[in-house]
Amino acid sequence: MYQIYWLINQKKTKTYIGFSNNLQKRLKEHRNKKVNSTKAFGVFSAYMIEEVNSLNKARVREKYWKSSAGRKKLKLCFQKIKNI
Repeated sequence: MYQIYWLINQKKTKTYIGFSNNLQKRLKEHRNKKVNSTKAFGVFSAYMIEEVNSLNKARVREKYWKSSAGRKKLKLCFQKIKNI
């Protein structure tokens, strides 16, 4: 099982979307600054977007969430959650 996740830094100026089959281990790597693309994030919040069964599906879904349409949809969803 693969999880697609979204990281948002504390200042809400940087975001990162990725996937992993071991989400806890991957988040630990991000927090310990072992991932080049998120080293400068500082403190961040992590949100799981969805789970998929295969590596191919994970890659396709990650690509969608990184697209303009996917990012717009994520922002809308999180704005709605904040307003509840």
